[in-house]
Amino acid sequence: MRFIFVLMFVLGAVTVNGQTDLFDKVTARGMGDGQVKIRQSPAIEKLMTDYVGSNRSGSSVEGYRIQLYSGTGNNTKQEAQDVRTRLLSLFPNEHVFVEYNAPFMRVRVGAFRHKHEALPLLRKLKTSFPSCYIVRDASISFKEL
Repeated sequence: MRFIFVLMFVLGAVTVNGQTDLFDKVTARGMGDGQVKIRQSPAIEKLMTDYVGSNRSGSSVEGYRIQLYSGTGNNTKQEAQDVRTRLLSLFPNEHVFVEYNAPFMRVRVGAFRHKHEALPLLRKLKTSFPSCYIVRDASISFKEL
């Protein structure tokens, strides 16, 4: 009897994991469950499937960082590295991002979902980097948050 229960559990888990469509998951029935019927146009089903797919493929979200440096010119790479080194010596636990987006070299720190979450770090950084400010960043990884 115990073996049959374990077998049913394993097969049920394989069946649920094998379902890839959102509507298959909603209409799937387990033992003792009721039945759900969904009636909608195929266009709605396609829109939902596309929406779920785009959310799965996106690994980043819009958020905020604190910008310490932005510059153009011949010495900007070295200046950015100097700012990075100085920041890490003062705040060794912060995640620093040095990025080049032509023609700008930028140094940014932190990853925040909402602007108000960045304010405490901004206040700390202002003592050493008085010209730093909060910027919007469209590509913050979910892993960073």
